[in-house]
Amino acid sequence: MEKPYPQNEETALVSRARSGNNDAFSELVRRHSQQIYGVSLRMLKNHEDAEDNVQNVLCKAFNNIRQFEGNSRFSTWLVRIAINEALMKLRKTQSDRTAKSAEIIRPESDEPMTPEIEDCRPNPERAYIAKELTAKAFYGLHPSLRDTFILHKAEGWTNRELAGAMGITVETVKSRIFRARVRMRNQLLALSEESRSTVAAAF
Repeated sequence: MEKPYPQNEETALVSRARSGNNDAFSELVRRHSQQIYGVSLRMLKNHEDAEDNVQNVLCKAFNNIRQFEGNSRFSTWLVRIAINEALMKLRKTQSDRTAKSAEIIRPESDEPMTPEIEDCRPNPERAYIAKELTAKAFYGLHPSLRDTFILHKAEGWTNRELAGAMGITVETVKSRIFRARVRMRNQLLALSEESRSTVAAAF
């Protein structure tokens, strides 16, 4: 893993970049673009998409650098942007595939036909409520916990890979995953109790 740059040196560069110094921002790009590319490629599994993602990340970072408050390493901020951009790309790709698969062409017609979907779930309302509660609990997590949890559980990243990509230790990765689980469990319990109280009050 590449040794991180000294924090005080990085802080000075970020400060100059926030003041509009393009040379300082270019130096930050030189230092971290390879790391952002690695994260993007690991998620998107395609060199062209990864390169596009890097460009999107750097453009977003340039336009929003004044919002970076220095509460984490600059590389961690960039990685978070890269993860968010890649996830949006993956969601869009999945949405496009779903839309195309839903259009079934009749053998004797050019008209697209949307297939009838039979809901075989024993209790659709309960499943919907459970899904909504889980989503609320998940997106209530701090971004650093949420990003780490997504990459570890959904994308299959190892603790060591996450540590290298985010510029943190393996122990910090393990701690974030554990804290994400605990906080999601606690939030789910609280939301479930709130949901039951609301339903009871309605009747």
